[in-house]
Amino acid sequence: MAATFTEEYDGLFAQRGVAVTHDLYRRARHDAPIFWSESASAWVLTRHGDVRRLLEDEETFAVLSGGAGASIHGRTVLQMRGDEHRRKNAIIARGIRNTRRLAGPVAEHLDAISAELIAGLSTDNTVDLKAEYTTPLPLQLIAWMLDVEAAAEVRSWYDALAAAGVENVVADPSLREAGLAARDELRALVGPLIAARRIEPGDDLISTLCTAEYEGERLSDEEIKTLVGFLLTAGVETTDRALASLFRQLMMEPADYDRLSGADESTMVGACVEILRVEPPVQALPRITLVDTELHGQSLPEGTRLIGVIASANRDEDVFADGDAFVMDRFDNPDREFTPAGDTLPFGAGSHHCTGSLLAKLEMVTAIRDITNSFSAITAATDLPRPVGVMLRSPPALPVRLTPKEPI
Repeated sequence: MAATFTEEYDGLFAQRGVAVTHDLYRRARHDAPIFWSESASAWVLTRHGDVRRLLEDEETFAVLSGGAGASIHGRTVLQMRGDEHRRKNAIIARGIRNTRRLAGPVAEHLDAISAELIAGLSTDNTVDLKAEYTTPLPLQLIAWMLDVEAAAEVRSWYDALAAAGVENVVADPSLREAGLAARDELRALVGPLIAARRIEPGDDLISTLCTAEYEGERLSDEEIKTLVGFLLTAGVETTDRALASLFRQLMMEPADYDRLSGADESTMVGACVEILRVEPPVQALPRITLVDTELHGQSLPEGTRLIGVIASANRDEDVFADGDAFVMDRFDNPDREFTPAGDTLPFGAGSHHCTGSLLAKLEMVTAIRDITNSFSAITAATDLPRPVGVMLRSPPALPVRLTPKEPI
């Protein structure tokens, strides 16, 4: 039985995640809550409780610090633990989790970006909504927040950085080489900006990093470059992929699109939470054991690699009734799901819960509001592209026809 799951899961990597995954994960939750993957050289966990523990238990499990599937940026806050992680993560949170700043200048600039992008969307021809809206929206915003707006113009950097990280769990050398080249080009751009912000800081994230201290010392230039590269990808990935999946879902269920048009914010947040549950952008996260442990009778010595499948945990029938269904009003308090207290796991769990979750919520709600206010319908211009990817997953493109709303 376990061998069958190994073969099926490894087949996903061979196909770059084109196959439908949820039937495999459903069967694995029932019959093989832990199984081995040859492609990932890791044990795979599929049940909600096991995946949550993998992400929360820092005494037993840690984020990978190198090798396939690890960040190519270097040592970021993801690899930090304990007090160092808490304090350096708090530095980043000043810029991307401050609710007053999110509700003020960040929201205002996001509105401007969204309006400009929507104004550029054709209603006469087919539009790739992913390429022309869901990707540039968060990319332009995080570049502005970093004050590295030139980076938003070089989409190839973002694409290469994203492909070379956690998705590259099978260690494709071409993806890693392209990612490292993009990383180095970005660092070359950021270096002079750091020097300038050291002398004259502003309100941007690089200035926040340049003026912050840890144990009485400023962060080094190398550490700031590493964090900027990490933020440029992490600040885009979730929103871009989640919105692409959401608009695909809404094209399959036009009544849900109609319901979101003019809806209150709580309804929109509910739609965001549900797509993040049903089709999480980050499908799985790798970890490594820090001590000898055991799960479901399987011995896991120190140094053992594991993969927690968030996409499976988020549909676990023992936690979510009718877990395969997209239900916009599933949660009484959808805002809670953007915090570590939530039941869903699209942003991880525990102390490594994604610091940018509130920023992602703001971006997604803005996109839903602006798209539904601008267009009475979104229809597929071709057969709907299927989601692809094993570790990161979303439609690769979204060719649509847009029907503008008639002026009132």
